[in-house]
Amino acid sequence: MYMFDRLTKTRFIRRLNRFVLVLKIDQTGEQIEAHLPDPGRLKELLVVDAVVWIQYADNPLRKTNWTAILCETDAGTLVSLKTTLANTLIEEALLTDRLPFFKGWTLEKREYRVDHSRFDFLLANHDGAKLLVEVKSVTLARNEKGFFPDAVTNRGAKHVKELTQLAQLGNYQSCILFVAQREDIQSVSMEATIDPVFAKAIEDAVEQGVHVFAVGTVINTERIEISKQIPVFV
Repeated sequence: MYMFDRLTKTRFIRRLNRFVLVLKIDQTGEQIEAHLPDPGRLKELLVVDAVVWIQYADNPLRKTNWTAILCETDAGTLVSLKTTLANTLIEEALLTDRLPFFKGWTLEKREYRVDHSRFDFLLANHDGAKLLVEVKSVTLARNEKGFFPDAVTNRGAKHVKELTQLAQLGNYQSCILFVAQREDIQSVSMEATIDPVFAKAIEDAVEQGVHVFAVGTVINTERIEISKQIPVFV
């Protein structure tokens, strides 16, 4: 579980660039700029007048004093705009043994480097086997189905291909774990129309024995937490 600090309700006006939003605070009407932690397209979410929940940051080194944390869909579904929360939630779940598909594995290291690449987690079991885990945040959804990615991700495809190669060599087991950062997602599929290279990399990875899992979450303006395992369709 991750607890949010006090959030402020705003309305979306426009997106200045990949990392900055222009918003209007509901209560005062003040127009402000906020850092956007998710560099994805988010065009289905960031529409004029959409509700965006932001958090104040008292840091003189920042260009903006606010961070966008959540966005609401037309249906009122809350969507996390902070991609790093996926890793935070998975780390907590690993430390508390909440993920049944990782039963028998323990967290050995975060941000584990193999050659020139870095992966999110390294797990180990009592037999000495090693498991590399790469986490992906899912926010794109249609009809309760989540899709990844929402923009071309060359880095993501590169990681998947490297995990596949490492699994083939036999030094590591490999896993890709999708975290749905909106609670209306009941399954995860690859969005091949946006990034066919990533979709093909996942398909090849599964054929070569790379594990692929997904989990759903429950979100409100106070917290986000993992709810259950959900199916992945490759």
